[in-house]
Amino acid sequence: MSPKAKKRIRYKGAAAVEAAILFPVLLLLTFGIIEYGWLFLNANLITNAARHGSRIAIRATATNTQVMNSISDLMTSANITGYQVTISPSDISLADVGEVVKVDISVPWGQIAIINTPFLPTPTHLQASISMAKEGP
Repeated sequence: MSPKAKKRIRYKGAAAVEAAILFPVLLLLTFGIIEYGWLFLNANLITNAARHGSRIAIRATATNTQVMNSISDLMTSANITGYQVTISPSDISLADVGEVVKVDISVPWGQIAIINTPFLPTPTHLQASISMAKEGP
């Protein structure tokens, strides 16, 4: 066998070793990009649902049922389940004009994760909290 042929065979082996080392890193990077993109999308959806619920809550004639229904509609359309909503004060129909109304939504990350791999650092919960002042009649 000629020296050039031996050299070519050695380089082919080196390329295979390099590919075997880089492939898991590239795979991890790809899954990380997908998972974090999904995280940011869902964080935005949860924030928008809290914002919409808060806008409903500050109206003079608003009730807790109206707020919960508006949040539920948005979360259902986004296919997000297992969330918890906290409205403060507990009965917004009794809130005074100018009083701060706060809507909190919390979703466990395990409910919405795509891959949920243990080697990617992700939050345990996605949360959104919106506060607005109650409007008058």
